[in-house]
Amino acid sequence: MIALCLAPAGAEMLQFPAPDGTKSWPKLETIDEWHQDLESSMKLAANVIIPDGEDPATAEMKIETRGFPRNGRSLAEFIAADQAANPGITAQKQADIYDRDKIAFTVVTFAPATAANWKTVGYAEEGDILLAFTLIARSKTTHDKGLVTFADVIHKYAKDIPW
Repeated sequence: MIALCLAPAGAEMLQFPAPDGTKSWPKLETIDEWHQDLESSMKLAANVIIPDGEDPATAEMKIETRGFPRNGRSLAEFIAADQAANPGITAQKQADIYDRDKIAFTVVTFAPATAANWKTVGYAEEGDILLAFTLIARSKTTHDKGLVTFADVIHKYAKDIPW
């Protein structure tokens, strides 16, 4: 008798060797008028995309996508830990956004108490990977403009994206 033990399938993560270890992040579809900034992606270990024509250092907004090993955590624990790591902010739950596989991303907007960055994070789980897709903007106005692209990134995301 042969027993098969299958690990839960996870998100498709792109892997890149770097001097300080392997960097990985979720694979994304191309987003019109946005591009990946590879230098920021390698530095932050995230798939960082910015509007075309923007300098990464001065971009008014960017989207960072990350995948984290579950390590026994539930999605609720992952979200709670992220909220606890952002003291002084107001967290507000938004409507879920669904990816191409019909997986719900739990969406939370973090409003700063002072003139800090606005963030909206979409959280989801893909097997043994916890996903965090984050819109970061320097102002509420820019943040609100970026929400359409943020939702588009999630809508186009799928566990397996062919190239």
